[in-house]
Amino acid sequence: MSGIAMEPPAAPPSWAVQRVATVIERQGIPVPIRDAKRIAQKAGVSKSLARRCIHYMDSGK
Repeated sequence: MSGIAMEPPAAPPSWAVQRVATVIERQGIPVPIRDAKRIAQKAGVSKSLARRCIHYMDSGK
């Protein structure tokens, strides 16, 4: 394992970030209670993609 460089994960697609952001904004979901499953269902994306989008938005990128 030594010598293998770990690259940071790729940013989620911008369309997915926009959909997740819209759901969070419209639902008024507070930061500590963001449920990836519920957001994913409302945004029409997978739970893992919703989770990636939430982390991406929280990182401020």
